[in-house]
Amino acid sequence: MPNLQVETPGSISQVNKTTRQRECSKEQTPRRTNRRYGRCRTGYRTSWRISAILSLLMVLSACSHVSYYAQAARGQLEMVMNRESVAALLNDSSQKPELHVALNKAEQIRNFASHSLGLPDNKTFRYYSDVGRPYAVWNVIATPRFSLSPRTWCFPIAGCVAYKGYFAEANARALDKSLQDEEYDTFLYGVSAYSTLGWFSDPLLNTFINYDELSLAGLIFHELSHQVIYVKDDSLFNEAFATAVEIEGLRQWIKHTMTETVFQKYLDNRKKNQAITQMVLSFREQLISLYQGFHTNMTFSEKQNQKKQLFANMKSEYADITRSGQGTAYYDWWFTLPLNNAHLMAVATYYDLVPAFSELIKQSENLPAFFRKVSAISELEKEQRVRTLESYLNGN
Repeated sequence: MPNLQVETPGSISQVNKTTRQRECSKEQTPRRTNRRYGRCRTGYRTSWRISAILSLLMVLSACSHVSYYAQAARGQLEMVMNRESVAALLNDSSQKPELHVALNKAEQIRNFASHSLGLPDNKTFRYYSDVGRPYAVWNVIATPRFSLSPRTWCFPIAGCVAYKGYFAEANARALDKSLQDEEYDTFLYGVSAYSTLGWFSDPLLNTFINYDELSLAGLIFHELSHQVIYVKDDSLFNEAFATAVEIEGLRQWIKHTMTETVFQKYLDNRKKNQAITQMVLSFREQLISLYQGFHTNMTFSEKQNQKKQLFANMKSEYADITRSGQGTAYYDWWFTLPLNNAHLMAVATYYDLVPAFSELIKQSENLPAFFRKVSAISELEKEQRVRTLESYLNGN
């Protein structure tokens, strides 16, 4: 999910001003919550949201960040203006057969998300938009050379997050270079989809519509989860929560639609990924200890050589894993990158708390019951949230 949570786009005069009423009944999962499961917001107009963004930009006009918010506004509006109803496209015989097949599968997954998983039943992913590029946005993560404490950026609504996103790749690359010049480790990567936390009806995009079935389902479940629970200034909590829901959603989708063989293959691949992730996180802990042990009279070269050696050891261990047939496609790609601290932060953000959330799912009657428990946890202070989640791993 990108960090720009003032989400909307440019060319304001073209905005469709029709009302998008959204009902929230007792039977329906609330459309979006912010640290409170069950708070429902309805009846927003697209024009009101665009106006709100413009007002914010006017307030920020004397600020050096105005160009950043402007590009975000333009990018979001272009996405909204180019979208078409999935239902209409499915009834349009002139559409390419492969798009029709992909949209039909996405519609089935979307319906399952709300009807079987209790995820929001709204217009998110009920539209399709071709943005004409390979990714929706490009994100940049940055950490100091000898620290795993990430640089953070703060924004309205989303709060402070450990990445910064742009709709144009060139802008992200410019930030990436600037941060490297300031001696940060960086990781620039494309993002196929993100959530506006229910402020807009996020469409299906050309950047992911042709994913294989499980990847597409996982993405839809993950992004819808951000509309259920989102805690400002806590990326680790938010992404781990959404990842845990994604995993459980896929488990249920596979059992509902596929054979036992496919389900077992999925579970086997997940176990491989989890084992490799734990290996990567163990090296992250070694790096933390290494950096904490650096003393002031050490030279830069001495520090850098010790750091490089640990990363080399991690790559060597993964090579052993692949030779034993336990590698995965994702980590095959990941280990080809020029790895640094920032890459490890990306892994930590999405996986650190996932086991605890997954254990809480097992202890819950269903996902809506799980959502209620997580909502209560989300009200706690950050350190207490982590302790409470970790207690589930200890059998408490």
